[in-house]
Amino acid sequence: MAPIAQAPRRYFIEFNGALVLYIATVLGREHAVHYVTDPTLKTLVLLSPIPFVCLAALAVVRFYRRIDEYHRLQLLEALAIAAGVTGVVTVSWGFLEDVGAPNLSLFYAWPIMALVWAVVAIYFGWKDKVSEGAGLKALKSVAATLIYVAVGTAVYALIASWAGWWTHWAILVLVATVLFVGRMGFFIFSKKSTPC
Repeated sequence: MAPIAQAPRRYFIEFNGALVLYIATVLGREHAVHYVTDPTLKTLVLLSPIPFVCLAALAVVRFYRRIDEYHRLQLLEALAIAAGVTGVVTVSWGFLEDVGAPNLSLFYAWPIMALVWAVVAIYFGWKDKVSEGAGLKALKSVAATLIYVAVGTAVYALIASWAGWWTHWAILVLVATVLFVGRMGFFIFSKKSTPC
């Protein structure tokens, strides 16, 4: 398989590997910080997710270098749109805080950007499929993915509420993200043409 054709698979493994390690350190540090007494070690525990954020960014750079010019342009356009929307949301939220909205941590900037980036990338992929004459097939695939994620998350919420597990919105977002990433991995590794 050509290096360009392998780019989505490598990116999927590299980016999601970094994401899994990031989530593990975020969850692990919440518990570990209570047991660490040394201030230097406590600082290292609190900062432990940062290397995995850097690995995720490196995965995006490596993916960019592996793809062809057309897809590089799409990636850059999607990132530019996501950065612009994130800027508008975060600056506007600052003014909303002046009139009583809750404080929005800078920590939310990346998730906002990632969400917008994903939506734009899905739109570009769908637009490409429409130009190839496979728009209806792509639309069905996107709808099936949304239903899969929504139903899977709802099933988790029902089971979690029955079993006494956490049903906080952040956990539900994490479950939905895992389902979405799993669906994308299925498409990427099963050699299907529509990854949405």
